[in-house]
Amino acid sequence: MDTSPGPDADVVERTLATVRRVVVPVVAGLVVLVAVLAADAAESGVAARSGATRVTATVLQTRADPGPVPVTWRDPGRGVRVADVRLGQAATAGRTVTLWLGPDGAPTVPRDRAAVLAAGVTRGAWVLGVGGLLVLLVDRVARRAALLRASDRLDREWRATELRWREDLAG
Repeated sequence: MDTSPGPDADVVERTLATVRRVVVPVVAGLVVLVAVLAADAAESGVAARSGATRVTATVLQTRADPGPVPVTWRDPGRGVRVADVRLGQAATAGRTVTLWLGPDGAPTVPRDRAAVLAAGVTRGAWVLGVGGLLVLLVDRVARRAALLRASDRLDREWRATELRWREDLAG
């Protein structure tokens, strides 16, 4: 259904159409961004409770197979660090990867990876669900308001036209 306002639309109808055409997609994109950030924060929180810290590391050497590869990262307490880690995929020098560090500062895997991933997925899905419902609600309210406004305008126009027709018929 085409919901763009016609040439007779007033300022309110055009504003509501802009809300549906521009604001709703922008807010939907922001909801996705917030969901990703919330999932990341949830993962970091669960991992931190198990003693792991997430850092960004840079791959130092290209490797075609998924074996150990040297990476470097900045450790606030210990300066620049280098270690060999297994990435599970081919590595290209200069690429950034996420690395988990244990309490001793050495690369590790969070003790309960499943809990870390579940926390991220759950939080992200929750934010997407609630945010999606809010975006849908805003869209529906704007659509309903626009339809009511357009219906009222058309009703007024037809009433005015009907009066002219009756006057013309009467005399």
